[in-house]
Amino acid sequence: MTWKENMIKNNKVWILIISLLAIALFFFLRLSKLNNIPVFVDEAIYVRWSQVMKTESSLRFIPQTDGKQPLFMWTTIPFFKLSSDPLIAGRLVSVATGFGTLLGIAYLAAMLFGDPLVTSLSILVYAILPFSVFFDRMALVDSMLAMFGVWSLALSIKFVKTKKLEHAMFLGFAIGGGLLTKSPAVFFYSWLAVAILFFFRPKIDKLKPISQLFTGIIAVVVISQIMYSILRLGPAFNMIGARNQDYLFTWKEVLSHPLNPLIGNLKSTINWLWLLFSPTFLLCLIFGLFPAKTRKLSIFLIIISLIPLIGQAFIAKVYTSRYILFAVMPLIPVIGFGLNWVVTRKGLLIILSSIFLIAVPLIISNLYVFNPEKAPLSFDMRNGYLEEWTAGWGNRQIADYLIGLESKGDKVVVFTEGFFGTMPDGIQIYTEGHKNIIIVGSNPDVRVIPDGLIKTSPDDQRFLVVNKSRNHLPASALKDLQLVMEFPKSPRLDGSQEVLEFYHYQPNSL
Repeated sequence: MTWKENMIKNNKVWILIISLLAIALFFFLRLSKLNNIPVFVDEAIYVRWSQVMKTESSLRFIPQTDGKQPLFMWTTIPFFKLSSDPLIAGRLVSVATGFGTLLGIAYLAAMLFGDPLVTSLSILVYAILPFSVFFDRMALVDSMLAMFGVWSLALSIKFVKTKKLEHAMFLGFAIGGGLLTKSPAVFFYSWLAVAILFFFRPKIDKLKPISQLFTGIIAVVVISQIMYSILRLGPAFNMIGARNQDYLFTWKEVLSHPLNPLIGNLKSTINWLWLLFSPTFLLCLIFGLFPAKTRKLSIFLIIISLIPLIGQAFIAKVYTSRYILFAVMPLIPVIGFGLNWVVTRKGLLIILSSIFLIAVPLIISNLYVFNPEKAPLSFDMRNGYLEEWTAGWGNRQIADYLIGLESKGDKVVVFTEGFFGTMPDGIQIYTEGHKNIIIVGSNPDVRVIPDGLIKTSPDDQRFLVVNKSRNHLPASALKDLQLVMEFPKSPRLDGSQEVLEFYHYQPNSL
């Protein structure tokens, strides 16, 4: 065997090792301690909707009542068979769609850069990227949207290069899936437009490629819009557009104050990339621009990412880190290429540098999985998923306590603060199917004991669940409540702490 043949063989071995390591790390980081973070407000809503849809087929479009597309909830239904814990079932959907994203990134990197080592490094980047690790473990729609986004981009490039109708059809299905998942999927059409600008080179004397391109574009739009039109079967289809306006400024409003919220949102975006990509992977992103031969491809992917990042920053009233997950996925092959540029250098210092570049995000991701309270989370993530009323610490324990009472023959009635979200949905998902446990939502600002709780039969076990910050009950009402359990949430940065309080209602007990 010649030296060159030996090098090629060794390179293939390393590609195989890196690819297998990436897949192993993907599942290890997604499936380990999958319940380490409590149920989040939107997770509780989505999983509860899925349970309701499973029970009553006529309510399969119930997410539309809050302006949400239902594909994630539909997909969750069969996953209930995989786990007795409904939250784990919902989170497994994101694990599955995360793996779909990994495959899409492999396809995208291979098609653009044509280097198996770049492909294997790109999927390794995705596997250990803190951003993807966190949200591939949550029962939220964003991981699914990211999957459809990556495949929409890859298929856009494939279609533009080949101009084959079947590739246009596959692209239409990918964009349609995104539109059935979340409204920002409309950005996928712009990705197709940019792909045409970068990869389509029309020749004046040959009209066939141009006609093929237009035919394919029509197929993409028709297929994706037919899929989206499925939502018109639901009675509250109009709510999708109406609720979108609660989160977005109109273009008229944007033009009247173009820098607000743009500047603030862009600052948030930079902070999220620093924390959730890690500084070393951002450095690899810069390395990905070094080789002049492939710089155009890297710039293309960066532009693709900037379109939704800047677009959302312009118009978003509500802006959180998970909203940009799909938008940053095109950057991963660039990081993979930058990492490839480093690891293919020679020398001990290069080897040590390569290990360091990978070790930093891997350590952060491990913190996300095994000790999220110690992890370097952005403010919106720490606040929402761990510290405030949106974090469902104690919900599972309260549900288990109630199920224990029911098993003894008691009928249980529970009133919670809030009509929608972490409570009552976060407790209801765990008590589904228990006929003698009734969970009822009430005013989130608790200043009196809910009238329905007072009027419930005294033969029933009666309870009230409220966050301490929302508990404004006077002393005269508190004397009728016995604290059963309380669940402190993660401490805030200022040292204060929210607490979930679980009371047994026992009037005139003193």
